[in-house]
Amino acid sequence: MRFLHLADVHLDTLFAGRSPALRERLRGALQQAWTRAVDQAVEEEVDALLIAGDLFDGERLSFHTERFLGEELARLGEKGIPVFYATGNHDPGEGTAERGRIEWPDHVTVFDDATPRTVDVRRNGEVVGRITGSGHRTAVVTEDLSRRFPRPAEDGVPAVALLHTQVGGARGEDAHDPYAPSELKHLERAGYDYWAIGHVHQRQKLSSVPGIHYPGNLQGRHPRENGAKGGLLVHVPGRGATPDVRFVDLAPVRWARIQVEPGPEVARFDGLVRAVRDAWRRLLEDEPARPGTEWVLRVELAGPSPLHRELTRADEVETLRSELTSDLGVLEVDLRCGEVRPAVDPAPYLERQDAAGEALRLVRAMSQGEEDPFEVLGIAPQDLGGAETEEASQVARYVRHLLDEGDRELLERFLQEREDG
Repeated sequence: MRFLHLADVHLDTLFAGRSPALRERLRGALQQAWTRAVDQAVEEEVDALLIAGDLFDGERLSFHTERFLGEELARLGEKGIPVFYATGNHDPGEGTAERGRIEWPDHVTVFDDATPRTVDVRRNGEVVGRITGSGHRTAVVTEDLSRRFPRPAEDGVPAVALLHTQVGGARGEDAHDPYAPSELKHLERAGYDYWAIGHVHQRQKLSSVPGIHYPGNLQGRHPRENGAKGGLLVHVPGRGATPDVRFVDLAPVRWARIQVEPGPEVARFDGLVRAVRDAWRRLLEDEPARPGTEWVLRVELAGPSPLHRELTRADEVETLRSELTSDLGVLEVDLRCGEVRPAVDPAPYLERQDAAGEALRLVRAMSQGEEDPFEVLGIAPQDLGGAETEEASQVARYVRHLLDEGDRELLERFLQEREDG
């Protein structure tokens, strides 16, 4: 049996907080990725398409998505490709009344409650596999639904389980609520040849035999969901056989993140743009994408820089962000400059017998714990903004963190005032 395994499509994601242009492009990217998935299923002549939950992002269903999904499902029906869809925590079987607007075609099987059902998959009238699926009836399922799955028949027919589940120990599990939690060892011993699972958006193989895979989400939606996104093309040659699993890149928009330390030698705007451009080219070499892929890029500048002062000003940062977006040819650049620090070295100034030297020595003494910052500054711990606790040792640690690199900041101010004077 050959099938395409998808999960976490999240149609009609709002993409709140993004610019209007990027919001519109990302919404279109979700549908474009789904169209590519259907194209892939048709081209590969798969026996089935499996969706392991969260086809929708929530109760909202736009007219456009309603029409779009109906047309894409019809394409699969015309090619005789059945669809098996297990609901997840974002699109549970109840509580999503708007979903009733979709008239599921006969070739679509929806598993929308905790009771597993088994459906034969046929090719030219012959049974080539069986899908056993279970879905989320509500948005918050705390039961291990995998424990309900019956042991499959030992008749030589490949057995595949379909479920939206949080498998303990999976990479990236901390980013998701532990809905329908399951244990890897139980899945391995349940008797299925392949577990088509969803919920964790990071693609990963939990087991080779039996095959237990998260395909990741179909299209990345924010900077933490970076890298190639798509689905898994799976071939289970027979009962008890090792599944062959191949990733297919389907996302038209990819998120990426680069960290750049321009260094003290980069003292001009053009040099800063060039440093980011070089890092971007290296990323493209390391992470090749399908032709036509568009990018949303987070650029994190860090380390000592002669341009530190400019990079603390909102207007200057916006100028750089706009230039990078144009220069790199990406949809949008999210520019972060919080880790940039002054490039000056305070060491030569520490022995000076003037206001600058005295201030630098005092800041260093407080940051190293040699002086009590509360006594020096004349404030109480409870007066300090930003601390998440009033416990004395933790507050002191927080203050030392604030003062770390403070000598560089202070020296830069002294030098700047001398130049201005």
